[in-house]
Order: sequence, then structure tokens, then C-alpha cells
Amino acid sequence: MHDSTTDVLRALLAERSVATLATLHAGRPAASMIPFAVHVSGGMPVLVTHVSSLAAHTRDMLASPEVCLLITAPESPGAMPQSLARVSLPGVAAFVAPDHPDHAPLKATYLAKFPDAADLFTLGDFSIVAITPTSARLVAGFARAHTLEPAALADALASTTPGRTTR
Repeated sequence: MHDSTTDVLRALLAERSVATLATLHAGRPAASMIPFAVHVSGGMPVLVTHVSSLAAHTRDMLASPEVCLLITAPESPGAMPQSLARVSLPGVAAFVAPDHPDHAPLKATYLAKFPDAADLFTLGDFSIVAITPTSARLVAGFARAHTLEPAALADALASTTPGRTTR
């Protein structure tokens, strides 16, 4: 992948704050919006979100942890929507209990991006969810599409991800 294409991927994951989350809801596809942050530990990226048990997508992830996130560049006046950079990240959602060793670093990564969400951590119905990508499909513009395996995704994000930690 060319450096400029890698820069597009890094920008999408670092600068965008919301993703479309696709889940299965009662056996049917469903989409919702979630805030996310990127955490890298042991070289592998996970997307971190903080969800309420009241949300349908939370119940969906508990029932079927295979999900997909779509992150798009902002629309630009005069630009064709098909030319927008975007990355689709199929992955597996895992709920991280407060007493799990990964909870504190994932929470710190999330709060570094969303400091106003701190009060939500005092509510008992919210949980940290770590979504581990199984691949990535990056469209960096017309005729600039790439499929990345997790290791290639990790390499592309190396040393530039906010909240990056190593373990």
C-alpha cells in the first residue's frame, strides 16, 4: 500500500469519532452509530466503544459478536459520495469487565478521545467493548481499494495511533 493510502487509513481512524456499527438484530441486519477510539496493544489494533445495555446494538453484540464498522471521511461540497474515503472493519466484539486487566487501558484510550464521556463510566449499565478487526477494506478513493489482514492493519497504524500503548 502506498504511503498516501496509509495516511488516508490513519486519518480515518484517528480523526473520525463515529462509526456505523452493523449487527444482526433478531436475525436481520441492523445499523447504528457508535463513538470509537483506536487502541493498539501488543501490536494489534482494537476499536474501543462504550455502550449502554439499553441499546439494541449492545444486545445484538452479546447475542452475535461478529460485527462490522464503517468509518467514512466527511462529505465535501461538489465531491461525489462514491469518492469519499472509507474503511470497513469486520471484527469480533468482546465485552471487557471492569476487573479485567485490559479495562483500565481501554477506558483511558476512550476517555482520551471523549473526555466528556467520563460521567458515563459511573453508570452501571455501560460497558467497554473491544472490537478486534478480522480484516479491513479500505477505499481511499476511485481505483484505490485495498484489503488488509490484521497484521497489515497494525503495520499501517504503527506509531501514529493516539492512545497507543504496547504490551
